[in-house]
This record gives sequence, structure tokens and C-alpha cells, in this order.
Amino acid sequence: MILLLFLIGLALGDVTPPDDHEVMHHQGNCSMFWSRFNGRFYKYISTRMTWADAELHCVSEGANLVSIHSIDEHNFVNSLIKTYDPARTRTWIGLSDVHKEGAWLWSDGSKVNFVFWNTGQPDNAGGQEHCGHTNHGAGFKWNDVPCSRTKPFVCASRTVCS
Repeated sequence: MILLLFLIGLALGDVTPPDDHEVMHHQGNCSMFWSRFNGRFYKYISTRMTWADAELHCVSEGANLVSIHSIDEHNFVNSLIKTYDPARTRTWIGLSDVHKEGAWLWSDGSKVNFVFWNTGQPDNAGGQEHCGHTNHGAGFKWNDVPCSRTKPFVCASRTVCS
């Protein structure tokens, strides 16, 4: 009977995470709580920070705020957010036009080859909206807001091990 309970416990502990992303467990110098998708590693941070402080936090972990390059990646990132925040709070991504209005750049320096703005966005309301977040509106799309607002965020990296 004890052996049966032990085997059931092992089987329950070997559950594959939802949405085809694998959770990277602590290994050597690797950080915990990173999820893998298409060769990159992602981490949701629930602590609310300004866009710049969120980027600095990601950099301190060897990453940047997430850049999103396809609808599949967008869906993965939003699924990751939903895993830790079922309400899907508006969450920073690494998109900003702080250097030149309308010239949107990813904080990791990658090319902006995909966007998923909500209808009417980006609109730079009040001339002060220079940072992007996801989970806007019923479609959970992107929006621009002032960078000084505080939000949770997602970091991404090609490697999380030193």
C-alpha cells in the first residue's frame, strides 16, 4: 500500500505544464521560475515597477523586458501571465518610443517585426504615452501608457545560465 501511494505521488509530481511551455527548474547557476518557448526563456514578475525599473530588474537577471515577434509568442506570454495572474493584469512588455515618437523599439534591440496593438492604439494620449503593455481590452492586446506607471512585467532571455 505504501509503495502504491509512493508511485501515485511520483506520477502526480510529473505533470507537464499547460500550453506547451516547459518550466525550467533550478539547475546549477540557472534561476528558478523561468519558462521556455521557442529557444527563449521567460519569467513573469508580479512586483509592480515603472517601465524603466522593470527593464533594469530584467537586466539584473541577464534578460530584458520581453520582445514579442509572433502571435504564437504573444499567446505564450499572455498564457504565462495568466498562469501567475488569472485576472491578467496589464503587464509591461519591452516596447517603447521614448527616444522618438512613433518609432517603437524593443528594449533588447531586436527588430519590431510584429505588433498587436488594440484598436486605436498606440495613440500617445496626452503626449505622454511612450511604453507598451499587453492585456489591454477584451482581446488582451497592446496599448501605450506613460512609462511612470507601475505594472507587473515579463522578462525574456536567450540564456538564463551564467
